[in-house]
Amino acid sequence: MSNPVIMLITATISTFGFSIPFYVHPRRLPVATLGGILTCSVYLLAAHFLGGELIPNMLAALVGAGFSEIMARVTKAPVPVYMMPSVITLVPGSKLYETMFGIVTGDYATAATAGMSTLEIALGIAGGIVIASVLGIVFRPRSHAPTGH
Repeated sequence: MSNPVIMLITATISTFGFSIPFYVHPRRLPVATLGGILTCSVYLLAAHFLGGELIPNMLAALVGAGFSEIMARVTKAPVPVYMMPSVITLVPGSKLYETMFGIVTGDYATAATAGMSTLEIALGIAGGIVIASVLGIVFRPRSHAPTGH
């Protein structure tokens, strides 16, 4: 694992930078960036204590997506405004590169290993987002509309 301080710095810069092309409003950029930092921090802690790829990515995505659900309600913004920047730090760019490089160079053993790792990371991210989204729906305040009775 790389230096955690460097990873948090690059997570901050990449989250901020990624938010701009997705039209995150400038007043929401600090909160969106905080989501990426939080997600990266949870990943680093979980990877250190638990190891592997699936569970650390799932926990980090769960926290990032939960943060997004909460901040969307607090700031009255759509959830994706915070979700996309929050989970971008988890995207397995280097593993995708290794997979494609292995395929292009004919090193299929490396491609298969990196591809399986990429799949594990993707499943962890998706699982965390799904769990947080379901919890967001379950704990969403109910409207008190008349029932018609």
